Amino acid sequence: MLRRLLLIFLLLLLPVAASAGSGHGNYVGDEIVCKMEPGFSIDSIYALFGTSVQGQLSQIDCFLLKTPSGQNPDSLATLIGNLDFVTYCRPNYFLSIPEGLQRSSPFVDQQAVGDFSLQSSALNIDLADAHALSTGAGVRIGVIDGGANMDHPEFAAYTGQIIPRWDYVDSDPIPNDEPGGIGSGHGTLVTGILRLVAPEADILVYRALDNSGRGDGYSVAAAILMAVEDGCQVINLSLGMVGIHDAIDDALRISRKNNILVVAAAGNDSSGIGAIFPYPASRDFCIAVLALDSARLKADFSNYGVKSDICAPGTDIYGPFLDSSYAWWSGTSFATPFVTGLTALLYSAQPSLTREQADEIISQTAISVDELNPEYSGLLGSGLINPVSALTLAATIGSGDVNGDGVTDVVDLTVLSAYFFNGDAYDTAGADANKDGYIDISDITGLVDHLFESGTLIESNR
Repeated sequence: MLRRLLLIFLLLLLPVAASAGSGHGNYVGDEIVCKMEPGFSIDSIYALFGTSVQGQLSQIDCFLLKTPSGQNPDSLATLIGNLDFVTYCRPNYFLSIPEGLQRSSPFVDQQAVGDFSLQSSALNIDLADAHALSTGAGVRIGVIDGGANMDHPEFAAYTGQIIPRWDYVDSDPIPNDEPGGIGSGHGTLVTGILRLVAPEADILVYRALDNSGRGDGYSVAAAILMAVEDGCQVINLSLGMVGIHDAIDDALRISRKNNILVVAAAGNDSSGIGAIFPYPASRDFCIAVLALDSARLKADFSNYGVKSDICAPGTDIYGPFLDSSYAWWSGTSFATPFVTGLTALLYSAQPSLTREQADEIISQTAISVDELNPEYSGLLGSGLINPVSALTLAATIGSGDVNGDGVTDVVDLTVLSAYFFNGDAYDTAGADANKDGYIDISDITGLVDHLFESGTLIESNR
């Protein structure tokens, strides 16, 4: 009883929110996100603090709570989060598109001079040759963004499907990309790039960002969990925030357990070592995507650093926009779906691949851009995605005939060993991984030691 009275007394001391319900800086103005320890009920929070339940994510035992009128969510969440029977309690923080923060603007193709399929970004990574190996058929991609313009002519001719799933902004099943804001068209262009890279994949659309390009973390977490339930094999997150959102972390762990690869934008702050890398790209279980220009130089806006994973085209990307128009837009948001789409190509070509294998293949086959960017050497991840090489390597791993001689035998294992040691999967002479002059079982044991000690294929970092 004494403890309850003390808590109520502390509650009375909480600062009053400036305008509850309208948003308070970087979080929703009258919402907190709370998770209880096993065996405890959310009712105890209601009884102590007068909150009410607005939503529940049963997969992660997380609740969205409405705060009492006049209470500051930040202070209230801190107080509740310090209770022994509460796992976490935080304000419902916002995430947004990187381009909204940096005021990157789309340029509408009013003269109809662009070419969607033959744009420089597609040519730069040899998409046409990649499509001779895989088109993404049979794979489901989840895109969590500002919705999509479902009626765009580009999607009418799409051989896969653009599947509307849910609009978390308007709480309805029609996740349309809404006009009138700085984020309008963002989700449509991201969806268009996914269609460009993986033309026969199914793209499931979840709208969690409004037309200003902003959305709350609880909705993003809900969309991730819905994408998991919908059978998506890869999820695109062209959004971010500073700090973390515990509910999204929980949702990402669920996706990881379900063998789903999550690809996230690295952000447009042109920041490097020492800076806070945008969340969720900062998380080890997400692939962080940087942007390059057409000359394979780091885009001037793109973040970089030791957490960087991979690069993709990200300047003057051309794609479907509002109404029936097309537009050019630059940002890590638009580099991200190139990597997401490549993942879909890999899963389509080799359905047995795990998320770790797909991640490793993308990394191992990337084209290093360090020499072109000496001032960022070692800070641009593995380099530029290489879809043709990635699909070629995936095919050899899937068949077991790594060296392509028509026979699956010990030499294939040693060639694979050479690939991980020397970076050349097809150099049979390089299969002598331990450099003793012989291609034999010792090279395979060297590979095993390498994998277990260095964690090349072990999920130690993601």
